[in-house]
Amino acid sequence: MRQHNPYQYWQRCLLLLVGCLLLLVGCLLLTGCWDRHEVNDLAIVMATGIDYAQEKVELTAQIFIPRKAGGGEGVGGTGGSPSGVTMIRTAEGATVAEALNRLQRKVSRDMFWGHCEVIVISEQAGKQGLREYIDFFLRYPQIREHAYVFSSEKEAKGMLTLLDPLERSSAESLREMANLGLGARVTLLELAQSIEGPSQSAILTRLLVTPANPGQEKLVTTPFVRGLSLYKKDKYVRTVTEPLSVGVLLLVNELNNIIMPVEIHSYKGSMSIRLIDAKAKIRPQIIHGEWSVGIDIEARGEVVLNTTDAELSNPAVMVEVQEAWQNRLKSLTERAVALSQNELKTDLFRFATAFRQRYPRQWREQQTQWPTIFHELKVDIRSKALITRTGKSTEPQGRADQSRK
Repeated sequence: MRQHNPYQYWQRCLLLLVGCLLLLVGCLLLTGCWDRHEVNDLAIVMATGIDYAQEKVELTAQIFIPRKAGGGEGVGGTGGSPSGVTMIRTAEGATVAEALNRLQRKVSRDMFWGHCEVIVISEQAGKQGLREYIDFFLRYPQIREHAYVFSSEKEAKGMLTLLDPLERSSAESLREMANLGLGARVTLLELAQSIEGPSQSAILTRLLVTPANPGQEKLVTTPFVRGLSLYKKDKYVRTVTEPLSVGVLLLVNELNNIIMPVEIHSYKGSMSIRLIDAKAKIRPQIIHGEWSVGIDIEARGEVVLNTTDAELSNPAVMVEVQEAWQNRLKSLTERAVALSQNELKTDLFRFATAFRQRYPRQWREQQTQWPTIFHELKVDIRSKALITRTGKSTEPQGRADQSRK
């Protein structure tokens, strides 16, 4: 039989005792909450806006009011939603950091920016340059890198003070619009990468205010998307609206939720096509020292309105509709490229990034000459459009002769 060693037994007991003591001491050290932040001590920021006036930065915060979250009477005119779940505070300073410091002095609780999902920058502030704001937002530890960034025609503060009748706040309304793909969906991190990248440009969704209904308060309304704000390096330079904005969004693969009218030469009237999906593929080429770009566009859609006498059950008609639509897409992208190359002289569509990835050696050698190369760059656009659905009817509806069939 195996002999029991008393020395090993007591050694194991001693190790077990020491382990229990260490565990007990560790638990005592971990029970303290000296650095806690209670929810009741926080002012939760849902959205922020940046304006520029009289050579000063204005920082606006939309702050959540927890005690009103369960409902309650409207507080129209206080700078919140009709359910009274938000309030607005604004401060100004020589820099955005100074404005934040002064903003905290106007709020009785510690401002928490970890839930800030929307940033609105006015076009006036954009004319001064975005670098200061981007540096601050990405450096400040609480602010999310994936917050959506919008541009506003007028004051950003005005967008945050709207009393949205559908959502709890204008911040939620803007977040839902971004998730629907209405315009260019750009996050804070993507904005910084666009400006700091080789293309040195940015595209932001532009916001306007829907007029309030008759009899309602002026602020009881919602923001809406109309057009794009274009940035050269970090400064605002131009606004584009439909139909040119369609070509811009198509080239950056952000075209969603749109219905396009297309005219058919053989018939009077037009057909409205709802876009299902679209993709633009950029093909950079350097052949015998000559730089060029090929762009392949593929789109799928469905007919939602037919004001012509054409019957979509006819294969020849379908071919003509698809050709008309793809020509329309090609025309819009050609206009967008011309705007980028000739008018703005700004690489809005990241051609530089495509060349750097495919031809790294040539890019290193010629990157200082990129502005000249870009202006003279040959661009070949090819489009392919496919109608996958024609709706519940292939024949045009509402014609006088249909009643006799």
